[in-house]
Amino acid sequence: MHNIEELTPLLHLFTAEDRETLYALVEVYDALLGELLDSERTAQDSSEKTSGILALNGASGAGQSYVLERVETQLKKRSIELPRIYLLATRSPRPGEGHKEPYIFVTKTDAGFRGIHHPEVMYSKDDIYYSYQSRPGAANAILMADVRAAMKKTMYLETVIPTLLHIKTTRIGEVPPWGEKLKIVYLATPSGQEWLYRLLNREPLKLESEEWRIAIIGRVESSIGDMEQAAEYKVQTVLNWHGKGEQAAQEILSTWGFE
Repeated sequence: MHNIEELTPLLHLFTAEDRETLYALVEVYDALLGELLDSERTAQDSSEKTSGILALNGASGAGQSYVLERVETQLKKRSIELPRIYLLATRSPRPGEGHKEPYIFVTKTDAGFRGIHHPEVMYSKDDIYYSYQSRPGAANAILMADVRAAMKKTMYLETVIPTLLHIKTTRIGEVPPWGEKLKIVYLATPSGQEWLYRLLNREPLKLESEEWRIAIIGRVESSIGDMEQAAEYKVQTVLNWHGKGEQAAQEILSTWGFE
């Protein structure tokens, strides 16, 4: 666990006003985490998971990618296949990213979405189940083909809490709300200070850039907004303690119903 004094060298790169904003958001995080952990936790019966969607989301910097790798490893050890729903994404691929790593990268055209890595593939409006913005300037979409597949077998989806709650509770076109067929787990750090420490130390050299500091504040505020919705809907929460990613992965699997 890290206290606020240990964060000070990096926080001094922010203006006094922005530091106060971050301190206040850390307190909000702790209050919301308390609400989430007070929610009743019930594991889903594995015998029920013949179809549907298992989902994971967490605050930016909570270690979601790291823990997910361990979830996938544990599933492989048990010879359990959990197909992934790959989102369409309009943002440009970053270095090292490719087709379905982690998205199907596309560009928007008058006819729909054209694959970046496979430009011969086009996705029309009829191919899309739900389109949304995961953050400002980053459009995503869920394919109807994956939704139909999840009606027959259990699949995995990784996206933001507002979208997960929307498809869980709302009829979209001819597709009814997913309800209990959608099992969401929220991943969190054990405290707001720990969360901010991890987020700032992910790419500390970039904090010299004012643009990056603004982006960090945006991520913190966006994460708090998602966390507020998770708390309101009592989304089951798993803590990712430092150095205990395997434990977090096991708790996620247990919450999903894999004992």
